[in-house]
Amino acid sequence: MPSYLYRYFFYAVLLATPFVFYYNNPLFYFFNCTRATHAFDTWFLLLTSLADGLWVVMIAAFAQSLQPRNFGVFLLALVIGNIFLQSFKYFFDAPRPVMVFGENAMCFLGQKLTARSFPSGHSFGAIILFLYLRPRKSLAAAVLVLTLAILAALSRIYVGAHFPRDVIAGGVIAVLAYRLAEALAPRLHLWKLSESVRSFALFILGLGSTLVYIFAYHEKTRELEYILTPAAYVIAVYWCLNFFITLRRKRLIERWLRTPVESAQ
Repeated sequence: MPSYLYRYFFYAVLLATPFVFYYNNPLFYFFNCTRATHAFDTWFLLLTSLADGLWVVMIAAFAQSLQPRNFGVFLLALVIGNIFLQSFKYFFDAPRPVMVFGENAMCFLGQKLTARSFPSGHSFGAIILFLYLRPRKSLAAAVLVLTLAILAALSRIYVGAHFPRDVIAGGVIAVLAYRLAEALAPRLHLWKLSESVRSFALFILGLGSTLVYIFAYHEKTRELEYILTPAAYVIAVYWCLNFFITLRRKRLIERWLRTPVESAQ
């Protein structure tokens, strides 16, 4: 069962945490990009961009529109996790690898980041998204989705943006925040909102985060600008079409429900 896979993997991560902190620098050079791995640069840049907060929300909202899950838990986990994540970032204000090793002693791709390295927000986002999307029946699908989440987290080391300790800390915070959200969500009665309210809120969140990405964020990784920006436009069109189709369907249902009453009169 996938649940056992997730549980044992989390225990393994907890056991490995002291090892990762102790061998932080050697592990960084092991996973950091090199000339020999140049062929994988675009792939890891794509994974690291999709683990960004906006894309995490965009993907989760899109998935929710296709197959409803407990979206309230996901949103609550994002809020709880980011409170701890941002607090740690500003409290420790740890330097990024490029500031520790220097530009000539390592490889970095994409944006050149210098401060607030610990913990990794992208690693947090990748694991939060995985926990929300995780398959619950198919073991093969579980292994695939878990592998993608791990690679997305490791991509932060590959592109030179984070240390291994940052990545593992971000992942642990994500798991703890999600578990806490699962415990708190029933007390908040998030599911008692009407279906119409939930659908409209999802539409606003999905389209809103997409428009923020397109017009306010602007893809900062030049290599991916011509991939992710058009993809965001497609998602924006999807939300508009989804909204009008849903609205039309509800009107047709309401009209169908009124017909027997009118005919009886």
